[in-house]
Amino acid sequence: MAYSYFVARRLISSRSHNRFVSFLTIFATAGLSIGTMALLITLSILNGFQKKITENVSNFTSNIEIRGFERVPLPDYVGALREISSQPNVKSVSPFVEHEAMIRVNKIGGQSKTEGILLKGILPEYDNSSLRSEIKTGNYRFENIGSMSPLLIGLRLARRLKVEVGDTVFIFGVEGLPSPLNPPRVLSFIVSGIYETGMSEYDDIYGYTNIKAASYLFNMPQASASGFDIMVADLSRIDKTADHLQRLLGYPYYPRTMYQMYRNLFAWVELQKKPIPIIIALIILVATLNIVGTLLMIVIEKVNAVGVLKTIGANRKTISRIFLIQGALIGATGTLIGAGLAYALLEIQKRYNLIHIPGDIYFMNTVPVSIQMSDFLIIGGVAFALSLLASYLPARAASSFDPLESVRFH
Repeated sequence: MAYSYFVARRLISSRSHNRFVSFLTIFATAGLSIGTMALLITLSILNGFQKKITENVSNFTSNIEIRGFERVPLPDYVGALREISSQPNVKSVSPFVEHEAMIRVNKIGGQSKTEGILLKGILPEYDNSSLRSEIKTGNYRFENIGSMSPLLIGLRLARRLKVEVGDTVFIFGVEGLPSPLNPPRVLSFIVSGIYETGMSEYDDIYGYTNIKAASYLFNMPQASASGFDIMVADLSRIDKTADHLQRLLGYPYYPRTMYQMYRNLFAWVELQKKPIPIIIALIILVATLNIVGTLLMIVIEKVNAVGVLKTIGANRKTISRIFLIQGALIGATGTLIGAGLAYALLEIQKRYNLIHIPGDIYFMNTVPVSIQMSDFLIIGGVAFALSLLASYLPARAASSFDPLESVRFH
C-alpha cells in the first residue's frame, strides 16, 4: 500500500504532465471544492433559518397557546394556571389578555397619528417570553407610572408613531362597532420601553402592558384571561402535550402548538430544504465525473509508466490501486478545501452578520447560519466516496494495458 501511494503521489505531482492535464487536475479539484462548499453553505443557512425561526417564534410567543373557542374569555385563570403548571412537560405558563385596539398619539401643533395594534396584557412575574431581553430603550416595566399604565411597543411601531420613551399615548378598546350605545373605552399610557425582535409581525403591531389595564380597557370579566402562553421542556413532545391539555381542560379551552399557529412559515422552511440538497448534490456528481476525465487523461499520458511498472512486476491489482489512490487524493483535497472554505465563510457570517435581509419578509434581519458537524461529515464522506467511485473506471482501464503495447504506444 505504501508503494502504491508513493507511485500515485509521484504521478499526480509529476512536472512532466502536459499543461492540459495539469489544468484538468486543478479543474476537477476546484469543481469538487465548489460543489462541497455550496452544499454545506446552503444546508447551514437552511438549518439556520429553521433554528432561528423556531427560536424567535418560541421565545417571543410560546410553544403552545391556549385560547377559548371563538376567542371567548377563559374564566378563573388563577385556577387554570395552577392546573396547567402541574402537567408533565410544561415548563412555564403565562396568562394574558389580548385584543385589537387603536393607539393614538397627539403631537404639539395639533397633529396626531393613529395606528391599529394588538394590545397584550401580561403578568410580568409569569412572563415566559424573551421580551425582557429585547428591550432597546427604556425599561421592562409594568408598574403604573403615577396614574397611567406602562406600555411597551415595538421599534417599527414607535417609528411610525414618532414616539419615544416617556411619551403619552391613548389606546381605544374597540369591541364591535363604536356607537353612542357602544362607546370605546380609552386609557392613557406612558411608553416605558421600546423593544425590537427583528420580526416585523411583532415589532409592527404588538403592544404590552399589565393585565389589569388590558382587562379594564377590553371590559373583561374579573380574573378572566384571553389565554395562556405555555413553554414546554421537550419540543419533540409538544403535540402530545397539546393533546393532553385538550383532554384535561376540555371546552372552552383550545390549545394550539406553534407549528400549527405558524404552519405556513415552517412548511416554507421544510419546502426549501427538500429540493436544494438534491440540486446541489448534482454539482458534486458533475464535479466527481470531472475526475473520470482527468484520470483518463493521466492514464493516457502515463501509458509508458504503466508499461514500465508492469515489466518490473506490478500486477493489475497494484496498477488499479495506484490510480484509485490518485482519485482519492484529488477527492480528499477537493472535499477538504470545500469544507474548509464553507466553514470559514459561515463563521464570518455568524460572527459579523455581513449579509442582511429584509426583516418584514424573513422574520430576521440577517442571514442565519447553523453549523452542524454532522452535515460536514456526511457531505464530506459522500463527496469522497463519489470521487473514489469515479476513479474506478480509469483505474480499471490502466490495469488492462498490455506492457509491450504500452511501451510501443509511447
